[in-house]
Amino acid sequence: SGINAEYGKQWYQRRVRGRLFMLHNKLVTAVAHVGGLNPKKFRTAKMPGRWLMNPHRNILDYQLLTNFLGLSHTERRELAKQIGTTPSQIIEDLIVIQKAMMIF
Repeated sequence: SGINAEYGKQWYQRRVRGRLFMLHNKLVTAVAHVGGLNPKKFRTAKMPGRWLMNPHRNILDYQLLTNFLGLSHTERRELAKQIGTTPSQIIEDLIVIQKAMMIF
């Protein structure tokens, strides 16, 4: 039972991560950015030398994601529809992240 519960948890986390990455990519082009900075490039960690992983991937900008909350109801619904979910599901995902960040 523990293995199935752990698998279910991992599956859920992958779904949430995928949903938030899709939202992040949509918000990069959908909202105006402070100073015209590209949030993906601006907030990426600077790593010396060559790495096997791409530092531009696997990083979500929480400030950019919270811009979703400032959009109008129509804009929220349209963005959520484009990534195949609902605005309430996205808001729930953002709440989960906020609670997780409160631990640190």
